[in-house]
Amino acid sequence: MEAGVLLNTPASTADGFPFGTLEHCRDHGIRLQAWGALAQGRFTGRQQTPAERATAELLAGLARRKGTTPETVLLWWLIRHPSRIAPVIGTARPDRIRACRDAAVREPDLTHEEWYELWVTARGVPLP
Repeated sequence: MEAGVLLNTPASTADGFPFGTLEHCRDHGIRLQAWGALAQGRFTGRQQTPAERATAELLAGLARRKGTTPETVLLWWLIRHPSRIAPVIGTARPDRIRACRDAAVREPDLTHEEWYELWVTARGVPLP
């Protein structure tokens, strides 16, 4: 997503994801998989940066309001992406797998505003 947002800006040189990949996949019915969909716990347990801490707080609040877990809200974010990203859960910990259950059995319950708020918060800077 950053590649499209940062196109023609100085920050685009630091983004290693080729521009147009998401758009190409969406236009040709190719479903992307998000390996590491839980971001190695950066938003649900082991925050290191101010953006990660802010995102963890936002996820926790959304999870409380929606009666689910922060992990589920994080997965809903991926599922609600216009490219229909399929999250891959890469954990052997039963508690983490259980925390993701609602993402498999409930429709994503995020408004457009919540989706963008999560994105902007995780970025740590406003959208250009």
